[in-house]
Amino acid sequence: MAGGGEGTFQVVFQPSGKRGSYRGPVRLLDAARRAGVGLESVCGGVGDCGRCKVMVTSGPTSHLTSIEEALLSAEEIAQGYRLACCTRVYGDAEVFVPPAPKLDAQRLQVESKEMALEAEPPVREYEVELPEATLADMRSDLGRLCDTLAGQGAQADAVDYTALKATSAALREGQWSVQVAIRGREIVAVSPTGRASAGLGMAVDLGTTKIALYLVDLGTGKTVDMRGIQNPQIPFGEDVVSRLQTIMEDEEALGLQSAAVLKAINKEIARMCRRNGTTPQRILEATIVGNTAMHHILLRLPTRQLALFPFVPATDRPLEVKARELGLAISPGAYIYFLPPVAGFVGSDHVAMLLATGVYRHQGNALGIDIGTNTEIALKTPGGITACSTASGPAFEGARIKCGMRASPGAVERVAIDEGDLTVDIKTIADEAPVGICGSGIVDAIAEMLRVGLIDERGRIIPGGRGVRLGPAARPELVLAAADGGRCPQDIVITQRDVAEVQLAKGAIRTGTDILLGRAGLAAGDIDRVVIAGAFGSYISPAATVELGMFPRLPLERFEQVGNAAGAGARAVLVSTRERSRAEQLAAEVGYIELAAEPDFHRQFALGMRFGR
Repeated sequence: MAGGGEGTFQVVFQPSGKRGSYRGPVRLLDAARRAGVGLESVCGGVGDCGRCKVMVTSGPTSHLTSIEEALLSAEEIAQGYRLACCTRVYGDAEVFVPPAPKLDAQRLQVESKEMALEAEPPVREYEVELPEATLADMRSDLGRLCDTLAGQGAQADAVDYTALKATSAALREGQWSVQVAIRGREIVAVSPTGRASAGLGMAVDLGTTKIALYLVDLGTGKTVDMRGIQNPQIPFGEDVVSRLQTIMEDEEALGLQSAAVLKAINKEIARMCRRNGTTPQRILEATIVGNTAMHHILLRLPTRQLALFPFVPATDRPLEVKARELGLAISPGAYIYFLPPVAGFVGSDHVAMLLATGVYRHQGNALGIDIGTNTEIALKTPGGITACSTASGPAFEGARIKCGMRASPGAVERVAIDEGDLTVDIKTIADEAPVGICGSGIVDAIAEMLRVGLIDERGRIIPGGRGVRLGPAARPELVLAAADGGRCPQDIVITQRDVAEVQLAKGAIRTGTDILLGRAGLAAGDIDRVVIAGAFGSYISPAATVELGMFPRLPLERFEQVGNAAGAGARAVLVSTRERSRAEQLAAEVGYIELAAEPDFHRQFALGMRFGR
């Protein structure tokens, strides 16, 4: 294998054939990231999850570590498997990457209730008939265009550089009839009349795990198309803390994570435009919402201060960035509008959710909860809105769960246990043979185990129950589905560690809720509305969450599941300047509590960990 040049060597990843050149020892996980190879790394590369398995087929490597000995089976070690986060290569090497589970059919929630609003877009288009240039009228093309626009009541005293470059050709190609897009008083696009489709906008909800994209008609405010994709940053870490840690350890990771998201979004924009008979150049405005870490990473803003106490964002102001500056492949003169984040771990996606659901104008006491790897909770009372963020972790995405997987066909999504004979009944996504268990199934299973007495309030699985067996290290585990040698390739179980992972997530969410209520002097029964948002929130069973004590024990009719409300809020600020101003005001008014700084936090968290309360 040829080296990459003097003092460098190459690492080739098979079967993709992707490769990169490196100087000096390089960790395989870092080499894969730089080569664009998507290795799964739930823990972000700290050697905790055991997911980044590869096989080094040739080349000098570091010795097997104690972490690898603990996380890899004896059979895997004998076959030559290594963990990419623990393995360094010192020269030309070839690495085989096992195929990842196919997630093309992963269930990605993008739908939500549409807000009723009147389109007041920041960009407006005008059809303009200009007098042809003559020796008697030698005004410049731009001057002629601006004068004619003024005659139609449209003021324009600035022009985007790319729009200016296109103006002269568009005027002559259109025989002095052009379509002009104006944002404020700036001309952002010029094209010959009749050659262009309706002006479009793109709204993006940039989630930690999923990205939701919405193609919108700016004139009517109607959604033309929508699409959900997996966030390609996942190989850098399953949650935002892991990704921020990766950036702290590798200065190139910030650019790599930003570029990965932009590449994925641009690909989907092109696909959506083809499907709808238009081009990306007709997208004249974009809005992007996301948590504060996603916001900063995409914009390549400094992130170190986000990962260190007191977790301060670089900015809490709205931003407008030219699409071409960021590398978003839409009209080059278009702007991307970013709603402001509230705090280090409460982002603009939460503001968009509050806007779309109307929680901010609720007359009583309401909770707005957006569940994900990072769960944001807002409490609305007559006195205002206060929010906090809880590190609920990736368990709801199936990560760090023994048989966990994302919400794809074959994932167990519903579990019921008969109280009499303790038989287990499961339902899988698309009714396919069970291959694992996703977040809603995990919550269902543990809630049912609690209800029928197979676990206690401390989360301990009770040995001796029907379906409970002793697993590795003699620890009890519940069998949801037994391997049958065919349709179900392996036993699907709930282990004691799985229960602990959900317990941590449940404890974090309940602690955040209880501290917000305590600060406001309210009891749980004073809450008259609970809005559950987000992809996971769309499929979770409110009854199961109440059984576990994740949410306060309230009548189920007070709970409302609203889908991807952040996406609905993003669309609202895309097409309505009024909603944009309202969202900015809302972001400025939301108070924030840093839970880690609360003097009673540890006691509250210990209480919140107990099931059933």
